[in-house]
Amino acid sequence: MRFLRKLCLLGLLLTLSSEMSFEQGAIGGMKHSFDTDIWSIRQNAFPTFTGTYGDYVQYGAAIMLPTLKAFGVPTRNNWGRMLSSTAISALISTGVSRGLKVLVKRERPNQLDTKSFPSGHSTTAFTAAHILHKEYGWYSPWISIAGYTMAMVTATQRVVSNWHWMSDTFAGAVLGIASVELGYFLGDLIWKDKGRCHKFDPHAHTHYNPAANDYYTVEWLYGRRFILGPQEELDASTRPYRGGLAAIQAELPWTRGALGSTLPGAEGTIPMSAGLKVRLGAQSLTYQNSDSFNIYNALVGSYWSLAVTEWFETEAYAMIGANWHQKEVGADLDLGVSANFITGGAFKIKAFAEFETFKIQKEQGFLASFILGYSAGFYF
Repeated sequence: MRFLRKLCLLGLLLTLSSEMSFEQGAIGGMKHSFDTDIWSIRQNAFPTFTGTYGDYVQYGAAIMLPTLKAFGVPTRNNWGRMLSSTAISALISTGVSRGLKVLVKRERPNQLDTKSFPSGHSTTAFTAAHILHKEYGWYSPWISIAGYTMAMVTATQRVVSNWHWMSDTFAGAVLGIASVELGYFLGDLIWKDKGRCHKFDPHAHTHYNPAANDYYTVEWLYGRRFILGPQEELDASTRPYRGGLAAIQAELPWTRGALGSTLPGAEGTIPMSAGLKVRLGAQSLTYQNSDSFNIYNALVGSYWSLAVTEWFETEAYAMIGANWHQKEVGADLDLGVSANFITGGAFKIKAFAEFETFKIQKEQGFLASFILGYSAGFYF
């Protein structure tokens, strides 16, 4: 049941990412969308960047997989079982990725071809990272984090180098993880109890424990902003009407407890925690006439979370800070809620909604906006 639940969730995420396509219209022949809002951040910050380090980093976790085993680090499976499960996972991810490229035919942001969706580099990197986690995550969460970090670096490079839209890399990540889940499920059916490493301890696997709920979290966020205001100002491009968000944030717990713990029958309580949330972000602001510029912000505040089940939790948070653009500095206030899905091991996916009000010019009042987005990150 856990495998089916996880696979259904990943399948839903892959479907949603494929819907982030564009129609003919405003920017570069496309209407504004989630992807163009994130793309605008890149265009405003470093439009000529063409780094190629993702071509090499995508294989980092794949290199670590046999290297660590050769040096005696304990794994989940012996060589035969590990290599067969890896081969099945790789065949699934490669086959589906190439098939989708042919079927979807999405044009790349650099307009060089129509093989943008999904990102092959991201699929390769996250396939290798999740295999690395499957084999070594029970032994050390830091090995899993190293693999996922290289995968995130690869996905980021594909966007900032203008080879992919954000949803291409998101789809590649989801496809890579889902392929490994299916590949290892099939591998376990084939091998059954044979080929398991004698040192493997399934109970030592890094596993989310809602009762503890005291994990440190580092995550990457991406969102789409909708700015509120008088329609005539939005239409006249005297104030921006939309934008994108890309940020990195951390959560540091300081207390935990249980909702309803003072009531009779405490066994029915919901674990809860609170802590410090810190965020550094870059955001694009776009006008109706397609003019766009970036602002950058730093926020700090508190979060409160409820661990509803071992795979789902809810969170509310409030942050305050400052944003800056050229020589202007303004205040920034953010209130948000999120639904958090634990996909296994040390990895989380979140969907969030925020209300943010901020000031970017002295002569202009505060801008009010709503942000919808998602994040992916590690907990440890």
